[in-house]
Amino acid sequence: MTEWCPDLSASNAPRYAAIADAIEADIRAGRLSPGDRLPAQRQLAARLGLDFTTVARGYTEARRRGVISSMVGSGTFVTSPDGLLSGGLPGGGLATRDARRKSPADFSMNLPPEVSDPNLIARMREGVAALSADLIPLLRYQTIAEKDPDPQAAAQWLAGVGLKPAPEDILYAPGAQAALANILATLCEPGDRIACEAVTYPGIRSICGQLRLELRGLPIDGEGIDPAAFQDACLDGRLKALYLNPTLHNPTTRTLTEQRRRDLAAIAQRHGVPILEDDPYGQLSRKEMPPIAALAPDVTWYIGSLSKSVGAGLRLAHVLAPDRSAAWQFSRSQRTSCIMISPLNTALATRWIEDGTAKALLRHIRSESAARQELAARYLKGLQFEADPDGFHLWLSLPHGWSRPAFVSQMRNQPVGVVESDAFTINGKADEAVRLCLGGPHDRAQIDSALRVISEALASTPDKTSTYF
Repeated sequence: MTEWCPDLSASNAPRYAAIADAIEADIRAGRLSPGDRLPAQRQLAARLGLDFTTVARGYTEARRRGVISSMVGSGTFVTSPDGLLSGGLPGGGLATRDARRKSPADFSMNLPPEVSDPNLIARMREGVAALSADLIPLLRYQTIAEKDPDPQAAAQWLAGVGLKPAPEDILYAPGAQAALANILATLCEPGDRIACEAVTYPGIRSICGQLRLELRGLPIDGEGIDPAAFQDACLDGRLKALYLNPTLHNPTTRTLTEQRRRDLAAIAQRHGVPILEDDPYGQLSRKEMPPIAALAPDVTWYIGSLSKSVGAGLRLAHVLAPDRSAAWQFSRSQRTSCIMISPLNTALATRWIEDGTAKALLRHIRSESAARQELAARYLKGLQFEADPDGFHLWLSLPHGWSRPAFVSQMRNQPVGVVESDAFTINGKADEAVRLCLGGPHDRAQIDSALRVISEALASTPDKTSTYF
């Protein structure tokens, strides 16, 4: 279907919207089916005589409607939502389910499962609609004052991970990535050293690269970073901070034990080394593990993002600093980098926390993640992998005979998106492993199909499954 070219001549809509309309219309008419690959944006722009930006915006609108998805390196594919095919294909709903099993599954982006419950979606929309009554003030430059409801709601949300901060001590950032960048900007100078897990969240690598910081990976075991290795790193005298992703660790899914948290916190306090506790999955876990910020608040920066527990597009993180001076430095750095967080995002988060929608979304993510992990466990039985039922990603070790490049290449041609261990490995040789994120695909039918592909591929050897001739 890379030759697809819509006729936009009869549409009075803006050209970008007409492209999205045409995709939907051709799905209904049976001219496009889930799994079909669409032309590259520049190619379609040339065919239609439009500029690239217009076509790119059209594809973005179609993705927003849920009728296409894009995978880096593979292209853009049709992924029709439920019911769209029922009027255009024989068999209605059955045809929709069967066709959707052919859709590409992107396991590369670590997103929470999307909401499909109409009642919960209606509840979310009510919260958005309620903001319209006070919309104009939310479009102004503003600061958060203690009298505003936002800090109270933030404190209520942080209580869910066992923290009890004073509302006035809560800082805000447009997502955890921005928070980490601003924290490190206040702590470090170019050339300074930051420690982390030897296998860790790749976002910290990009931040350290941007700030020209040396990132040193420390050895890990089943409980987390080896305390003796952290102690040695502190004694070196060059260490400026320790970065940790302690709960449902990305990518290994491990959660630091309470004793390991206490050991690392004690070492940090003894040497005066700040800990950056990046905790986007803390709300998801039901292990009730104390945050390091509760054990050693005097040396810990706590970053709690809503992206994994409510929605990635909300772009809001709650930050706790070790002291008032550090908080002031962070606020100054953030004003320089982004002026302020979005008042709309903060108001929506407050609304959803106060009316219970955020908790309902959290319950949905937990429930759907558990169901998807059960599905993965069935297909990956007999293989070595790490997972947690409260999380929506897993860490899969490749069986003997498989290399990372061979497996990733094989999956790309299915197409199934995965991320190889190289992206997470700080130093040393990367393990023959990949991360699978189960939250990204639209529904379990896509996951079922993709996991079957993975299972069948790994049951054989690369030379027997090659797609290159």
